[in-house]
Amino acid sequence: MGTATSPRVRRLSAALAVGLAVLAAGTGSARAAYDAGDPAQKAQYDAALSLATRGYEYGVPLLDMQKTFATSTSVNVANGRGGGPANAFSNFARLADAKDRTVVAPNADTLYSMAWLDLSGQPQVIHTAKATRRFHVLELLSPYEENFANIGAPDRALPDGDYLVTGPGFSGRVPRGLTRIRSPYDRVWVIGRTFIAGRADLAATQKVMRTYRITPLDHWNAARPYGYLQPRPRRADRTIDEAHIPGTGAGEDPATFFDALGAALVRFPPPAADRPILSQLRTLGIGPGLHPTKDAGLTDPQLQALRDAVTQGPGDVQSKFVARYFEGFDKYGGWAVSTLGSYGTDYTFRAMIDKVGLGAPRPEVAMYPLALLDHDRGALTGTKRYVAHFPAKYAHPPVRFFWSMTLYDGDGFFVDNPLGRYLVNDRSGLRYNADGSLDVYIQPDAPTDAAQQRNWLPSPQPTAATTGFRLIVRLYGLSPSAIRGVTAGTGWRGPTILPCGAGNVTSQGTACAR
Repeated sequence: MGTATSPRVRRLSAALAVGLAVLAAGTGSARAAYDAGDPAQKAQYDAALSLATRGYEYGVPLLDMQKTFATSTSVNVANGRGGGPANAFSNFARLADAKDRTVVAPNADTLYSMAWLDLSGQPQVIHTAKATRRFHVLELLSPYEENFANIGAPDRALPDGDYLVTGPGFSGRVPRGLTRIRSPYDRVWVIGRTFIAGRADLAATQKVMRTYRITPLDHWNAARPYGYLQPRPRRADRTIDEAHIPGTGAGEDPATFFDALGAALVRFPPPAADRPILSQLRTLGIGPGLHPTKDAGLTDPQLQALRDAVTQGPGDVQSKFVARYFEGFDKYGGWAVSTLGSYGTDYTFRAMIDKVGLGAPRPEVAMYPLALLDHDRGALTGTKRYVAHFPAKYAHPPVRFFWSMTLYDGDGFFVDNPLGRYLVNDRSGLRYNADGSLDVYIQPDAPTDAAQQRNWLPSPQPTAATTGFRLIVRLYGLSPSAIRGVTAGTGWRGPTILPCGAGNVTSQGTACAR
């Protein structure tokens, strides 16, 4: 989870602040104008806005994937941050630190290997080395953000080996030694994650990442799976060209978003399950091959509704995410919990995850509980001290691989601190309480007690420009029963985030750091 300015693991946006603002803001001056005008036009505008909002939610994930592809592949040489040409892996060269502003919500448990497959010319072969002992997974995503296959260590993933990834038009023979993966489209985003124990483990991690290879079928040689190397460009260029979604830039007509969507739906034909919503959207000029800004049949109120749906779209989606978070607050102990990677016809939820965690895998790979508020529903801030309390039964998450809890500032970046500590995890040497429970001390300054310092997770200094923060727990390798328990709210749950009060204790009586 997270986003990059260029190679996008994708942004965990400031959903709480933006979402709450949208909840309070209303729909702006255009609606006010129709409210005060002709009732018939107001009714037309309101009906169109409701449908156009659904159209925005339906279409923004597809266009965001288009944008991410264009940005990531705008360089002809891998840039060490996930950007590079199609049909080749671009490995992240290092872990992020507090100075890094390339990736929002960076992952300190794994390094990424990014690739975009273009299957329009021919299939591509993905190779991963057998008997790779450390955790790794290559996640394959469709243009509709569906995680349709995984290769590597997790449950239900395909075992390491050699795979021929074919597009929908392939009718050739699969060579001996290759196993076919059928992609529903001729474009695939591959997000590789490889476990890294810490900065001292960088060289060993990169050695594993270099074994991931992509080879065009016509260059495949079963005897030499590593033999193909992309031709070097005559002029190396690592300059990222930031793409954007039409209709969202300064001076653009926002309604052209739906023109771009019409073209994208032709390029990537929607699944059959989308026919009902597309039938509804067609009445507003939205759909495959349609360009509503050029449709003379739309009225001014309808066109204005299209524009407003796009302008308000990001905030509307974020506000729905926040509302969902509040709805599940008690059930999940203050954490936002969802199973990701497969969305079907839940277009609103897909749009939410597009905005807060594009590229998230299915739960058998990992789950990502998120906290924006403390136990008392107060915003998390560096002006307070907290204890993240894991009761004994939750102190050791039931993961096959590893877990962590990472703190990000209000903009989604690591918080600078003397220890360079951005997370706690199962490799942190944490000190557990006598009853088996675990307390993590979240505060700007280090505890004075040396034993408590081992469990310190630094938050922003009160003097910093941004004092708000959020927490993400990463759970890699939950069993099917553990996934069901986490999702139902009856199994493992994240720690209770308790603010410290008078007497150096929390409202629940837990001792704060000294």
